[in-house]
Amino acid sequence: MKIQHKIRQQLLDNLPRALLVLMTLLLLATGYQFNLWWKAHQLNLAYNNKSILKQSLNNNEYLHAYSVGYLLASQNKPVEAQKAFNIAEVSLNPELRARAKYAIGNVHFESAIASSNIEKGGSHRRAIERVLLAREAYKGALRIKPDMYDARYNLELIDRLSPEKRTEGYQREPDGTIGMQPYQQNGSALMKDNTRRGLP
Repeated sequence: MKIQHKIRQQLLDNLPRALLVLMTLLLLATGYQFNLWWKAHQLNLAYNNKSILKQSLNNNEYLHAYSVGYLLASQNKPVEAQKAFNIAEVSLNPELRARAKYAIGNVHFESAIASSNIEKGGSHRRAIERVLLAREAYKGALRIKPDMYDARYNLELIDRLSPEKRTEGYQREPDGTIGMQPYQQNGSALMKDNTRRGLP
């Protein structure tokens, strides 16, 4: 009985100290969460008014870099956008990493389309290089996030539009002319139905 009373007294004596430690931990956690919210709020404001483009890129701020890249890509500045996306793609967050790879694929895809216009100074070689880079970026996004529909769609689209695919539907006829193979349509190779299409 005496021992129980002593233990109870010790607990009561230590209770204020334990409560103080608990309150301190809760305050620290609240402060940390508020700090995260504040940074996100500031990032959103800077994104909306585009002042984020004046901020320098930091190799450790992946979401900031992705946001900058997204704005630069929308302003048709692919080289600068890709630099920002390259920072974001090494994030530990798989969702952000997949989105950054998808965005890099889009930058290369748009560059491939622009490069295919020979009349405006494009070149087939550059277009093919960009097609290959876009393909790898989309595959990288799908390796991280296999259910990323947009990456899968763009990968299939780039396969259908790529220069080597456009020539698959043709054959040399006995008289030396070039004709379309009977089972091809619209000059593009038909893609077989494949449930793993788009996967590496």
